[in-house]
Amino acid sequence: MIRINLLPKELQSAAKTPFILFTTFIAGVALAAVSLFVYGYLWFNVIVLEERVERKREEVAQLQSNATKVDSLLDDIADYKEREKAIISIKTNRILWSKKLDELSQITPAFIWIVSLDMKEYDPRDTDQNKSDIPTGGYLELACYASGDEVERMTLFRQRLKSADEFYMGFLDEKIKPETFYTDFINISHPEWRFVLLPGYRESSNIRFSVRLDLRPLVTTAPETEVSA
Repeated sequence: MIRINLLPKELQSAAKTPFILFTTFIAGVALAAVSLFVYGYLWFNVIVLEERVERKREEVAQLQSNATKVDSLLDDIADYKEREKAIISIKTNRILWSKKLDELSQITPAFIWIVSLDMKEYDPRDTDQNKSDIPTGGYLELACYASGDEVERMTLFRQRLKSADEFYMGFLDEKIKPETFYTDFINISHPEWRFVLLPGYRESSNIRFSVRLDLRPLVTTAPETEVSA
């Protein structure tokens, strides 16, 4: 087939599409297609990332909730441990004073009479109450009279209070020492006395003295229990 262009030469030149224009058009279409693809890809990724962020936020909220519960449990455990320490302290340091007074009456000789008794137990959590150089759990103070003017009677009573065990008890371990009246004490005061006249008594000359016994310090610690969260 033979094609003949019957248009004038000036029109034949104008009818042809320039190569540069054609190339520019193709490049623009390709660039638009690539831009559309990139936009679609980024839009899809943004949606995916937003979903991941939302899931992470939910996980963080759940972790925060769990952390709050763990903190609450740890507070409860600490509270229970303090209660356990208090219970163990009460059990460890409990003194049956009725039994202690009964023992005191049994070891008190007939020539000694106790006119007053003062007892004080310190709270182990209140360190301001105990001002002595040697920490104690309190004290028991006795105001006494010894019949007659023999100082040995007062000395004998003090020895009975300490159960006269200073020599051989010093060689025994604290855990295996027998229970005595002095078991709950750690110190006895130095002897202080004076002669007094009590008219009308069997013996008018008597000795007035006081005895102070310091209690053992209260135990405030309990065995630690490991807690893992």
